[in-house]
Amino acid sequence: MTSDPRSGRKWFYRTLLLLLVLCLSGWLTWTSIFPAPATASPAAIGRWLAKRDLSRTSSATQLALVERLQQLLLAETGLAAFPQPNPDDLEQIDANVQLLSRAWFLGRSDAYQQVLPGDRMPFLRHQVDVVIAWGEFDNQLQARRRRQAGLEPENNKLHLLDDIDGWIVAEPSARHEGLRQALHDAVLCWLATSDVADQPMSMRQEAADRIASALDRGAARAADRLELNAQHRDRLLKNAWLLMEAWFRNRSVEFVSLPITKRLPFIEDQLDNVSSWGLDRVMVISADGEQENPRPPQVRLLEVVSQLLAQLPDWIAATPEDQRDAVAHLAEELKHNLTIYMLKKTLPDLVPGTP
Repeated sequence: MTSDPRSGRKWFYRTLLLLLVLCLSGWLTWTSIFPAPATASPAAIGRWLAKRDLSRTSSATQLALVERLQQLLLAETGLAAFPQPNPDDLEQIDANVQLLSRAWFLGRSDAYQQVLPGDRMPFLRHQVDVVIAWGEFDNQLQARRRRQAGLEPENNKLHLLDDIDGWIVAEPSARHEGLRQALHDAVLCWLATSDVADQPMSMRQEAADRIASALDRGAARAADRLELNAQHRDRLLKNAWLLMEAWFRNRSVEFVSLPITKRLPFIEDQLDNVSSWGLDRVMVISADGEQENPRPPQVRLLEVVSQLLAQLPDWIAATPEDQRDAVAHLAEELKHNLTIYMLKKTLPDLVPGTP
């Protein structure tokens, strides 16, 4: 008995149709759980972060998630932007957030290289807002992870900057300069558009040391790359002195811990550092309100130091009692040794021919 060919074809078509229905059903289910990032709801983005290993997705998908995630974070602060995560998902969320943070920084830094000089400040101001929102989200995530592990939350609001330094180092050396310029310009934009006085002293002290490290690498040149108006310069000047006060407190703690024989070299080393930073670019304003003036850099450095000495009594008075003696001690030693140091630095400019 022979089989009917038409029956075989019907079986084939039915099987094919069933497979198509199953594939379509699976695709619809998948896209409903993980919809396109550009239009995904907060709950859907939460699933992307909690249930997917984003290291296995394309760079285009990662950047699309970055765009949507920053939109949500700017609209709602921190973890409140998303449904409450399952504790078991926190490690996957953390891994994905770190990956997307890196994708965000590298992508925005590359875009910044193409921005025209006149558009740099608006571009960076938006990125500063994103960094603040993203950093708060990351800090809350880290705090929740530590609590789940039975640890006390860390009070590190600059955690993201630690990560950025590592990302830059991990990139090919040919990219380092452009990435660091983007970072330094963004920090300068933050200082020119935000009020550091709104931050607690602990955060200012942490930021001061990080900015000092950046200044050691030439970050002050960012002042030449950005177009700063009078309002920007005024805010930058005020913030610079607030951070200088925080930096001075940090150094006072180091100073009093040193043996007597190492204290004078320590002061001279710190003055050398400050001298090399080029702070006169932002902390010395001429009579017409502009930073550019023909006076030699060492003369302008002398003006910075003179202003610092004038503020020391206020800094000492504002220091908590348990740290006040250290700040006062460093201030007194600085006054005693400053004249000789500044003469060494400024005489060659003030008196030509002086060795």
